[in-house]
Amino acid sequence: MLEPVSAERQRPPARRAQGVTLLELAMALAVVAILGALAVPSLGARMERQRTQAAAEKLAGDLAEARFEAAQRGLPLTVRSQAGSGWCWAVATTPTCDCHTGQACLIRAVRSTDHPGVRLTQGQAVQLDPGGSANAGAAGGATATVFETGRGERLRVAVSALGRPRLCAESGNWPHVPAC
Repeated sequence: MLEPVSAERQRPPARRAQGVTLLELAMALAVVAILGALAVPSLGARMERQRTQAAAEKLAGDLAEARFEAAQRGLPLTVRSQAGSGWCWAVATTPTCDCHTGQACLIRAVRSTDHPGVRLTQGQAVQLDPGGSANAGAAGGATATVFETGRGERLRVAVSALGRPRLCAESGNWPHVPAC
């Protein structure tokens, strides 16, 4: 004999709801917010290091270009950097040419406004002779130009006796930059 089918057996199985609940969504957003808050300080430090490194590389590039241009012109050129809050550097035909004012002796100038958030803490003047040599004692005998982040990480741009610029890390975490 056949047994009668109960009402419970005739109903199709209940389908589970798909999607996420509001509580699950809120928890996921909270985790993402916490991870984001942890990443922001390291991202800020990295951006600051990149801006500082870009300024130091720009100065090294200007030094190399001025060395070539001195040889091409057959005349000595001076690259003079001035430290301070309104720092700058200039490629000029005379050692006394000021990078803050537009003078006829000025070939190129880079100012702190071109690299916001970057500090130049030590300046130098380098005379690049047409024969390829450099005299770093042109103004006060400074040996290097030093850039610094707000966290105290320092990059140095030094010039060899042959007029070749070299970028090195005095302190801090600088990927792809050798230590001094």
